[in-house]
Order: sequence, then structure tokens, then C-alpha cells
Amino acid sequence: MKFIFTTFLLISLLLFQNIELKSQQAANYTIDLARQFSRDLFESNGVLFMEPVVRITNATSNSRFFNYAYIPTKSDNIYFKIGIQGMIGFVSDDLKRYNPSMPTQQFDLNDVSKYISYNPLTNQITKLDTAGIIRYIFLNLMYDGIYGSKKGAITVPTNASTALGSGNSKFLLPHDTLKALFRNHPLYSLPIIPQNLKDSVESYINQFPEEFTLYGGADLSTVFASIPQIEIGSLYGTELLLRFIPPVNLGQTIGDFAFWGVGLKHSISQYFYKEQFNDKNYFELKEIQPFDLAAQFVYQGTYLTNKVGVTQADLTANATILNANLNASYYLNKYINFFTGLSYQTISIESEYVYKLPVEIQWQLGLLEKGKHEPTPGYPGDNSPQKTKLTLDDSSIKWTIGFTASISNIDLIIDYNLSKFDIFGFGLQYRF
Repeated sequence: MKFIFTTFLLISLLLFQNIELKSQQAANYTIDLARQFSRDLFESNGVLFMEPVVRITNATSNSRFFNYAYIPTKSDNIYFKIGIQGMIGFVSDDLKRYNPSMPTQQFDLNDVSKYISYNPLTNQITKLDTAGIIRYIFLNLMYDGIYGSKKGAITVPTNASTALGSGNSKFLLPHDTLKALFRNHPLYSLPIIPQNLKDSVESYINQFPEEFTLYGGADLSTVFASIPQIEIGSLYGTELLLRFIPPVNLGQTIGDFAFWGVGLKHSISQYFYKEQFNDKNYFELKEIQPFDLAAQFVYQGTYLTNKVGVTQADLTANATILNANLNASYYLNKYINFFTGLSYQTISIESEYVYKLPVEIQWQLGLLEKGKHEPTPGYPGDNSPQKTKLTLDDSSIKWTIGFTASISNIDLIIDYNLSKFDIFGFGLQYRF
């Protein structure tokens, strides 16, 4: 993402810094322009860079709900199953790459009136939104060089790394190409554009780099989560599931993650045959009914916060997850239980990013003293953070298969989940 902010903001600074600079601070319209570009570029690329982390973290935590379909339908005593459920989510290739883009806009003469009003009788400009027209022109240049009359003049990488991927990519902005695009722009030939400004544009174009790099992510192949879980039963063949973790740090790429969940599982097999019940050991070998079937519904919520990439944007993501599954188990013997389940799950994620201009850009704008990262006298810093909100809704079908190995009242559980994101699950629980 760093290359994107640097590219466009340096262009705007180099082209127009001679208009109005005082004590190394850019004029207000220049700062406004920088913020507009910052927002455009972050929404086009920064969100795509980080969003896969939010998706796979939530998907990984949305598993390890069941390993027994058997639920006692009558009991004189309450029972508990307390354990730690671990999940490893495998990062697929589509989570490691995204299609980068530059914000663009095709030129339309009708749009110009939004920024410039001209009185032909007096030959004077009566209204001029400098920051607006500059931003508009550069959006036009990018459109012409990528999609328009000069298609292919600006090289855009076909893909780039997300925070989960690796490898650098490059945007190519040759000097001659940019100057040709500027000279070809319809507003260039208008007499109201002074020649000295045109000359300055071409002069400054020669001063900025022709290559800009998209830096790779952390190259993660897996995402790990571990959640304490308790199951309480039974009432009319129904179990209550509870799980919760306070905010814990899952590393620099993931950030702080908190989680809670509640669910109900109800025995279906109780309606097909009479239960052979033993009030001393609910999970002993059932010679008459080794197969069990149950339905489960789980509602979960997650909370994630992190600092995103080189811009250090503050990310806050809240998700709600619904999982409805039909699960079955088969007792091979009193030590081994095989289980499987088919789940339908939906997820709704609301993400909010709050970000300031990168430090390097604040140096260029004169908002921060060169080499400093915090405000100093005369250099206030970027005191107007911007905010971007994103809502993501998704659904999927998941198939789970696994087995439980039991010794006395202790269970060791291993399963595998096949869906959009494959997840390996394991757990250790104690029954009493």
C-alpha cells in the first residue's frame, strides 16, 4: 500500500507545491487533496490488503462444535464437558492475492463545472476548487493510461499480495507517458490554464520515480485459534454449549481477537429408538444403538482490532456468525467414536478503518518535521483522521469428519473441515 499513497501524493505535491507553501506547511487545499487521494487509495487497495485476515480469522473460530451426537434424554444429575478446542485454518491462494487498482475516472466536460466556473464576458474564473480539479485531472490521467485512449500506457500489476501473502509487485509510471497523458488531457488546451503551470507540471514529472512497489505481506500459511468450551446437559435430550475468550494477541498480522458463542444441540435419534441409559456412564459402549444423530444451532460473536500495514490504520472488526448443523456419530467401541456433520453457516462482518496520512507524506506536506514521527512546535501532524467502513456478508456449506479417542472421562478429538477455508480441528475435554 505504501507505494500507492507515495505515488499519488508526491505527484500532487511536486506539481502544485509552488502554489502556496508557508513554513514547510502545504496550503489547506493541498492537504485536503492529499486526504482525498489517501481515502481513494486506501479504499481501493488497503481494505483488500487486510480483509482476508478478518475473514479467515472468523471462519477458523467458527468450528469445533461437536464430537458426540449422543445426548442422554433422562438423567438424575447434570453433567459437564469442559475442554480446549483448537483450530488451524489453512490460507488458500485466493486469500493471499488481490487485484490492485488505481482510482480512476473518465473525463466528462459536464464534471468540470463542479470545480470551475468561468465568465466568458469578463474572461475570468469566478469559482475555482483547486484541490477538486487537481484530483479530478489525475483521476482522468489514470483512466486514460489504464483503460482509455492510451490504454496500456500505465502498467498495473495483475495481482498483489494481501497481508497473508508474499512477494512484491510494481506499478510503472514512465515520465514520458505521464507527460504525454497530461498534454493529451482536454483541459490542457484551454486558454484558462496558464502556460507556466503546464511547464511546471512537465518539470516536476521528471523528478519522481518511475517504479513504485507493492510490498508483500507476512506469508502466512495457517491461522491458529484456541477456545475454551463447556457443554452442559441434559434436558429432554438437549445440551447447552458456551465458549468465550477475552481479547488475546494473535500476532502482528492478526492483532487482538476476542470471542464468545452460545449454542444448543438436540438429539434426533431419541425419536427413533428407546435409549439404553446408564446413569453412571453416559458415554459407555452402546451395543444396541451405536449410531446417533443430532441437530445443533450456534450463534457467535467476535471482535478484532489491529494496526494495518505501513499506514498503521486502526482496524476494528465485529462479526456475527450463525452455524446450523446436522451431526452424527458412530461408536466403534468404548474407546473410539467416529463423527461427521454438515453445516450451513453465515457470517456478517462490519469493519471500520481509521487512518491518518503516512508519516512520509506528512513530511512532504510539512505536517511533521522531517525525520520526526510525532508533532512538534510548528508541525501539528495530521489531526484529521479519516474513516472507512465496510460490511461483508458471506455464507457457505461445510463438511466435517473426525474421531474421538476416549480414556475414562478424557476425550482427545481430531477433525477436518472442508469448505471455502479448510480447517484442521483438535480438542481435549474432560467429562464429569
